[in-house]
Amino acid sequence: MTPAVLAETLRGLAPGAVAVALCASRLLPVAFLCPLLGGQAAPGVVRLGLVLALSVSLSAAGGVTLAVLPSSSLAFAGLALKELVFGTSLGLIAALPFDAARMGGRFADLFRGTSAEAALPHAGTRESATGDGLYQLMSALAVSGVGFPLVLPALWRTFGTVGLGAAVPTGDATHAVVALVGTAMAAGLAVGAPVAGCTLAVDCLLGLASRAAPSLQLQESGAPLRILAGGAVLWLGLGAACTRLLGELERAAAVLDSLAGLVR
Repeated sequence: MTPAVLAETLRGLAPGAVAVALCASRLLPVAFLCPLLGGQAAPGVVRLGLVLALSVSLSAAGGVTLAVLPSSSLAFAGLALKELVFGTSLGLIAALPFDAARMGGRFADLFRGTSAEAALPHAGTRESATGDGLYQLMSALAVSGVGFPLVLPALWRTFGTVGLGAAVPTGDATHAVVALVGTAMAAGLAVGAPVAGCTLAVDCLLGLASRAAPSLQLQESGAPLRILAGGAVLWLGLGAACTRLLGELERAAAVLDSLAGLVR
């Protein structure tokens, strides 16, 4: 192959390579933030390979291309940075329902007194067993149920409605994201609120019983009762909590579509 033919071949591959790179720039933050594309649990090599495979498929089979090639490397870097910022917004939106599940579990453990931070103050960890359990349960429900049919098509539709390098109105997008953050925080608090109320009721009853009969020494039984009562309430309300969190997943998919609709 002569240098002229090689140069012509490389020029022919340039549009596809630029499109793949920009698609990867948008999908990379989503893969690192949202559990549906790997999240923090998947190894980095797996996430990078998934992003590359999806980017190639979007460019080759999905027809996602760049209308005008960047004239310089600085212009390409600007487009890639824009896609990274937009992809980070998409990843945060898609990950909010899962973060709400983790926040609800940590809120419940804070009142129950069963978090690793409370049980092992010198271990230097802030993990919560209930928070991680609800996070994994939410991930399993999303993967096996409505998560993929809702969130992933909404992510793919952004490539059709928000072209590579296109700008999204920041004001309307910010309002939509802030509203979703508020609802996700409310969902997390709603998940942990019954457990918090139960543990406060247990403390109130033990306090009244201790005042009525000081000789019983009920202070030592407070922690086990909080753990058992809070765990029972969490178990009984697990179905309602999952329904609320899956509703947040549907709302996140709607927000993804609304972000894409801002530039139509």
